[in-house]
Amino acid sequence: MRSFVLALLAALTAAAQPKAAPPTDPLFAAIDEGKEVYAEGLVLRHKADVNARAENGETPLQRAVEKDMKELARVLLDAGASARARSNHGETALHLAALNPDPYFVKLLIASRADPKARNDDGESALHWAALSGNARTVRSLIDAGADPNVADVRGNLPLHAAAEAGFTDVVEILLPLTDDPGARNREGLAAADYAKARGHGEIVKLLDAAVEEPKSNFQTLDIDDPRREPFKSR
Repeated sequence: MRSFVLALLAALTAAAQPKAAPPTDPLFAAIDEGKEVYAEGLVLRHKADVNARAENGETPLQRAVEKDMKELARVLLDAGASARARSNHGETALHLAALNPDPYFVKLLIASRADPKARNDDGESALHWAALSGNARTVRSLIDAGADPNVADVRGNLPLHAAAEAGFTDVVEILLPLTDDPGARNREGLAAADYAKARGHGEIVKLLDAAVEEPKSNFQTLDIDDPRREPFKSR
């Protein structure tokens, strides 16, 4: 999940090391400098292109989501910003929203026709990113919006693999009943339980092992004189 890790690191360090914006674009500059109100003014006065692109392909909306600028994101969407635009690596604003434990951005973007099933160049969906981040509320919001927990990335990892590896029991408990095959193996032959074992997440291992056990048959043989046996009726 290389793309996820890179994006997460970028989000965590954004405040200390803001991304370079095109010098001629005041909207990107305002966002990167944390001037949310000024950025809103640029949009409301039609002084900025709401679907402009930075060098990495990000839009002002994606940058606003990264910076946790809720009101600016709403203003951008109202002004016609695309909720489906992709960066150079295929990430949408919804991927970035998945890094936030508050599902506000997910709900806002879905209401603006963001695609909950969109995947980046590594095949990772926003649900993969939310699961690996341990954002249980965001995971629920994505699933409610139609995100598919049974779609694997290019390495064969399901969102369940991500949550199990990261050790988020609450997220595993959400995904487990929705995952068709909890024992599914990725291209390296590893199941979610294998990742949990390697990381020492014992509680998650128990949950996963129980989920992949063969279902027991309800068939029960009864002796001929057992009182629970229905009497034989001759024709």
